[in-house]
Amino acid sequence: MFSQLRFLPASRGTLIRLREQLGLVERGKNVLEMRRDQLVKEIFLLMDELKYRARAEHEYLRAIRSLDRIRSLRGEHDFISKTNLVKPPKLRTLLESVQGVPVPKVKVVSEPDFSRIIDPEYKRAIVTLWEAIREMIEIANKEMSVERLCRQLQYINRVVNSLDKNLIPKLREAISRIEEKVSEEEIEEFVRIKIIGEK
Repeated sequence: MFSQLRFLPASRGTLIRLREQLGLVERGKNVLEMRRDQLVKEIFLLMDELKYRARAEHEYLRAIRSLDRIRSLRGEHDFISKTNLVKPPKLRTLLESVQGVPVPKVKVVSEPDFSRIIDPEYKRAIVTLWEAIREMIEIANKEMSVERLCRQLQYINRVVNSLDKNLIPKLREAISRIEEKVSEEEIEEFVRIKIIGEK
């Protein structure tokens, strides 16, 4: 496209088309910049929520250690028979729109069923572990959102930079060159008409 701009005919029609094109590109750039601001705001909000990751990891490790302690005290056979009583949760991966960007997210379709566990120590440890896992799932979802939004942000930045550094300056340059030629031709035409009129 840039090479074509050099060979456009110098006419009022070309000038009008180029000005319209420049206006359209500049409006598009403004829309992309607003979109970029929205994405940055959303990323900062998500990053603020991700500060709880360390706490969630700590809770998860604490729950694992608690179950390990029970396992070593009660024995492998007892541990396996008790934990097998838990009906596992159902999880599903869905695509969700975050600021118009499709993001894969893990959704808990149904909670695990602990009702068959009667032993209070086992129940407490397994419920605590599930709560920690649930929180880790939420954090993983937020991290995936940040990653996808950052990718979209990089793409928008590349497009805006390309418009700013390439297309917009080239269009302005072409408009300026054609304005100059049209103006010269109009002066020449005026002079010719004046000379003819005087004769």
